[in-house]
Amino acid sequence: MKIFSLRTVAVLALLVSFLALPAFAQTIPAGKDYWVTPNNGQTDFTFPDKDVESLCGATPSSTWNHKVLLKGVPAVGSDYDTVVSRLDNAVFSTTLQASTRIQVAALNFASAAPQATPCGTLNWTVGLSGPQAVTTMKLRRTSATGGLFSADIAVNVEFKAFTNGAYLGSLFYNIVLPDPAAGTPWSFGPTGAFRAGMTPANDCIDVLRQKLLTYSPDSDHFYFISNMIAQGQCKRQ
Repeated sequence: MKIFSLRTVAVLALLVSFLALPAFAQTIPAGKDYWVTPNNGQTDFTFPDKDVESLCGATPSSTWNHKVLLKGVPAVGSDYDTVVSRLDNAVFSTTLQASTRIQVAALNFASAAPQATPCGTLNWTVGLSGPQAVTTMKLRRTSATGGLFSADIAVNVEFKAFTNGAYLGSLFYNIVLPDPAAGTPWSFGPTGAFRAGMTPANDCIDVLRQKLLTYSPDSDHFYFISNMIAQGQCKRQ
């Protein structure tokens, strides 16, 4: 009986270790992450000099504010305005590192308010334009239930200008939004699903990215990278 009991304990211990293993060895399958861009005045884009004036042939001017405030326009039946696809399965190494290629799959913004410009008062919509760049998301495990990731997001976008509801013209930009230096939290949910921007404590993290200095001055994008807010899954945001 003692030998049997010892064997039973050993088998149970082995089973427990195997049950715990997926938490550390889990592969994050390819999938999609959803961004929510709030209308809080913290997402903006600064047009380079002369670009807006080119839409109507106006004389270039430095006397107006080239910065437009943007808000997310959610997809129908959802709370998200941007989708980023993870193109590969992310397999963690023995050093708890993994990576996957990523690509922006959807984006839908609008100006938060009409903008006074040399071409008159304009409203803007922003969407994807043409093929999108593929960049890399790097993930690091810091616990059995989550960790941090970093990813520079690249998008090719079209800004459409409207005046009094009529289409005026479009401006096209290639934008890179670098990841915050400290990285962004991620976690596994109760069913093992990957949750970008959500901590193991079910807190949804807000993120501020600045556009690379392709143009000056800079532009910002403030967002929640999880679409679980409206679903009531976030304890704090």
